[in-house]
Amino acid sequence: RNCIKKMAEEVSLRPQRQQRSFVQNDGDVFRRCTTKFLSLVPQEGEEFKTELNLLLDELNSLDYQTPKFVDEKLGVGLVCKACELVPLQYELLVTKVCHLFRHLTGFGGQQVLLHGSSLETCLEYVIQAVTVCRPWTLSDTLRTLAQLLYERGPAVSMYLDQLIGPGGMLVQFVQPDYPDLDIKRVAIACVYNLCLRDSEGQTIGDEHLRTVFNILMSVLQTPKPEQVDDILFAKTILSTLQGMRNLLSVITDISPDSLGSLLAVCRVYMLYGLPGQTLQVPANLYPTPVSQYDPSPKRPTAKDRDSDKEESSAQFTPRGRKVKKKRQKKQQAEQDAAKPEARPRQNTPARSPVGTPPRSPLKAQDRHRRERGDSTGGYSSSEGSDYRGSWRGLASSSESEYSDTEAGHLTRLRSVMSRVREVALNCLHNTVQMTDKRVMFGYWSHLLPDCSSVGAPQTPTLFTSILKDPAPKARGNALVVLSSLVDGSKQFLAAAEEATSKPTAFTPYSVTLGATVKEMHRCLLLALAAESNTQTLFYLLKCFATLIPNVPYHRLQPGLITKVVRQIRPLLSHKEYDVQVAALICFQSILSVQAPLQEVVQSMQVVSSTPQTQAKIPPQLQSTQSQHTPQLENVTNSQTTAEDPKETESVEESVKKMIINSGAEGTEQFEDSASRQGASSGSLKEEGSVETAQTKVWLLDWCLKMISHRHAQVTGSSLPIIPVRTEAIQVMTQMAKGYFIFIRPHLVELSQVFCGILQEQNTALQLQGGKFVEEVGGVLVKEVESPAPESLTAQEAADFWLPLLTGPLPSALQNPDHTLLRSCGCQCLANTGAQVFQLLPTDKHILCITLLLGLTSDEEWSVRGAAIHALGVYVLYPCLKEDISFLADVAQACTLGLEEKNLSCRWKAAWSLGNLSDTIVHNKEELGTEFTDNFSDVLLQSLFNLALKGAADHDKVKSNAVRTLGNLVKFLRPEAFDKINFKQYMEQTAQVLTKCVKTGMAKVRWNACYAVGNMFKNPALPLGVAPWAPPLFSALREAIKDCKNFKVRINATLALTFPSLREHFGTKEQFSQLWGCLADALVGTERVEDFSEFKYRDTLREQLCCSLVHLTGLASKEDLPGLHFHLQDKGELLHTYLTRYRETVKQRSSPDMSKKVDELARVQDHIQQLQVAGQQTTDKEAAMCKNLSSIFADTATA
Repeated sequence: RNCIKKMAEEVSLRPQRQQRSFVQNDGDVFRRCTTKFLSLVPQEGEEFKTELNLLLDELNSLDYQTPKFVDEKLGVGLVCKACELVPLQYELLVTKVCHLFRHLTGFGGQQVLLHGSSLETCLEYVIQAVTVCRPWTLSDTLRTLAQLLYERGPAVSMYLDQLIGPGGMLVQFVQPDYPDLDIKRVAIACVYNLCLRDSEGQTIGDEHLRTVFNILMSVLQTPKPEQVDDILFAKTILSTLQGMRNLLSVITDISPDSLGSLLAVCRVYMLYGLPGQTLQVPANLYPTPVSQYDPSPKRPTAKDRDSDKEESSAQFTPRGRKVKKKRQKKQQAEQDAAKPEARPRQNTPARSPVGTPPRSPLKAQDRHRRERGDSTGGYSSSEGSDYRGSWRGLASSSESEYSDTEAGHLTRLRSVMSRVREVALNCLHNTVQMTDKRVMFGYWSHLLPDCSSVGAPQTPTLFTSILKDPAPKARGNALVVLSSLVDGSKQFLAAAEEATSKPTAFTPYSVTLGATVKEMHRCLLLALAAESNTQTLFYLLKCFATLIPNVPYHRLQPGLITKVVRQIRPLLSHKEYDVQVAALICFQSILSVQAPLQEVVQSMQVVSSTPQTQAKIPPQLQSTQSQHTPQLENVTNSQTTAEDPKETESVEESVKKMIINSGAEGTEQFEDSASRQGASSGSLKEEGSVETAQTKVWLLDWCLKMISHRHAQVTGSSLPIIPVRTEAIQVMTQMAKGYFIFIRPHLVELSQVFCGILQEQNTALQLQGGKFVEEVGGVLVKEVESPAPESLTAQEAADFWLPLLTGPLPSALQNPDHTLLRSCGCQCLANTGAQVFQLLPTDKHILCITLLLGLTSDEEWSVRGAAIHALGVYVLYPCLKEDISFLADVAQACTLGLEEKNLSCRWKAAWSLGNLSDTIVHNKEELGTEFTDNFSDVLLQSLFNLALKGAADHDKVKSNAVRTLGNLVKFLRPEAFDKINFKQYMEQTAQVLTKCVKTGMAKVRWNACYAVGNMFKNPALPLGVAPWAPPLFSALREAIKDCKNFKVRINATLALTFPSLREHFGTKEQFSQLWGCLADALVGTERVEDFSEFKYRDTLREQLCCSLVHLTGLASKEDLPGLHFHLQDKGELLHTYLTRYRETVKQRSSPDMSKKVDELARVQDHIQQLQVAGQQTTDKEAAMCKNLSSIFADTATA
């Protein structure tokens, strides 16, 4: 057996050995031919020409798509040698050389790189071949030139003028009158290959880019010549649009002069080949807020007008007559099809070059889906379905109508036309992306419908493509363009409003905007009802998600959001998870728009079996759209009555499937959670709410079903993929942020669910769960602190936190593999709230503090910064602020944070340090010496050092550091000013604050003025005799008089009201300068240079008057000459302002206002005392007192 097996192997191997000796692989053949080719010497004669021909044929016959077998040096040498050996008069050999160039340098497996002299040699050879050789070689030579120019524009810059300059070689091939469209298409490829970026990201100069733009635009604006094949013309346009797309990807901006013409081209070709669309490119589009007549070079013929009349009459025909006409047309089409000699009817010039296709009948189920949308005016559901059905009818045309050749021709034509529309929409998208939103908004009327005349023929817009294009990619590209248009348009659409019921002669622009918004919603809803392609459906939902946050729904009639919710809701059960994610993104956008919105609350309620029952709307939502409530009821009633009974039944069935039927166990869980929230549920029932089963939020139930293992176990279903679950959590997070009333009855249930989420294995789920807990925590803090009677109690909020702090949240904080989760966990702990934290057990206090202090030494700076920030929140809690050891730990954490290299971490440390200083000042005021005596000087000095270090840092750090310095000086005990260390700290602090008051960003100056005010609150401060005091007062004076920011001026003025004694203000010259500065600033408030500061002017005037009153009440007799000097020509104005100030404080009823009234009275008494003292001395001083008294005189009392 072994011998037979061995003989068989020898026999089977023998032919392979013989074959291996005779057949060479491509690499060996290439090396052999190249070696022979390189050894040739240029000669003349047929023998040499034949040898070249054989070598080139053998080289071109190799398979260059295989893995690389060409040596780089041999390949470069071969192409250069070919340029030398093959003269241009051998045109056939020149074309074979061009083939070889494309094989070696093309996108196959070889990709020989040409650069430097080798590139120049080949390029000069090919350019000469294009110029010298006969026209039949142009196809090969231009293709080779396009290959050589691809992504080599900067490297061949010396040939640009020769190629695309005035009278350039390539320009002649792209002229409108050039007959050969194949050659024109290849020449266009050469042109736009020049503008591509090279491997280093460089492009040709802007001047040549503009030249390429003009060349491509001239081709796109050229009308279709007569007797030209449709496919060939479409391919030429496709190549040009591809070049324009590549060009738009490298240029930085489009000149305003070219924008209108580019948009005109894109608008025409994005509808190219659709039935009913003409190929007439306008010269330009102009930015205008309303629709304009679109100029076209061709005047409509009588035949066109007759066809238009027929279409318009059919559009306004009653429904019964229209159906009758359709049946007649269908019967006529069947009769025509039965004739063997029947041929397709040729189109009129106003139609598409494809011809008018026969319409295929709609399926009953498709028609049922399309009839659910609004079909009044503009684009109707039947229009969109008919157009797409017509293209399907073309694709399945019978042999009696078209021959195989014609059918194939039409199929290819439709394919090329769809590619033209796709690329045209890509160009439009690039144009929208690189154009300023404000500029692009002026062209909206050319791209979007404004519904200015309902029932009239609409101008072709993006929705023509979205609703009528049979190609899914084209529809998707149109939706991407629409998303780019509406993205960031909130400021432009903010003025949109609904038209009044009474017709007016003038239509406001805001009403036109409102009509545009409503038409966009209507068309998108029609597209949503008709769309079957999954990818396009995804783009459609993303377009909704982009549009919704930019629309001012509170200014429009209710009903838009209800329709959107009604049509998107069934897509949550779509078989494709991408569609489910996109639908959830839409709901997230709905929950974020002008929250809380009454219509959103109503649309999120579970459908009840009794339509008349409506869910209770919280009082805070009833005022949001009170003026639109009747209209909303009308819309709801009209929709209910207009719906088909069968359709209503199917909708109810789909809703029932989507509502969580979690059995008795799930119902008990929700009832238990509602009973735990006793106060909240009781208050809702007292206000007349419906039963719990009817007020359930269906979206919340669906999200819980998607994310909760317990719900999956109850229902016996499996959980979806991770992206759906994470998006569902994000929807719930947005719901907690804007519509807390939805999740409030289920807080305990949600706490249990997210305990499981935080223990998931997937880190994305854990992170989104942490963000939900963080958001809910922030809302709970606001609810607990709210004075409203129905607000949440602290105990209810504590019940939400206790299960999370029992294990899941600490585990997430200690997850060593997930930095973002640890950082998010710190932010969650920071949102517990003071009242809730106080109700937690002591062991939870210790747990939270221990975790945060440990995370201040984490490996990642983001975690360290989040932990320090959370400690800065805790330091303000009443149950922790008196613990000096905890304050020392926070100070140590801030010390570590201010040494970080990351700015964000240092900023959070400085913010926490500022909160720490606020706490110790508050403890001094509340506890007195009991706290200050136990607070060590060493800790106080370390805080000074930290604050001074932060004051020399970035402005973000500096703004909090100066706040800390002011608080620390305010905290100093009187005996501390006698110590050398604190004297030095005091001088350094004054110097830092003086500098920060004068210069820096507005927030730094504002906080510095605030810190100076805190300094002045310390009565032991040696303000009158300290050498640092005059520069500080001078800085305040400059800020009050010259700073453009009114908030800085207000705080600088406020700082002057805190010194309580005259000697604190120093010499009489300094006092008079401060008083005069206040008077000049008060008079100067009439001039407001920055309009954004106008809202602070009244506050600034009030504070200036208050400070002026305060300083006047401290003035002495020696100060009168200085005050009199500053009173010149200002007495009447000052009296006017002070009179207004007196009236203002008298009208307000508060303790602070009462103090100000008393201070005004004391100032009058003080001036009278000065006047009596002045009468005992000189008449001049008495006159000064009289002038001063007239300014502060109460005219009402007089």
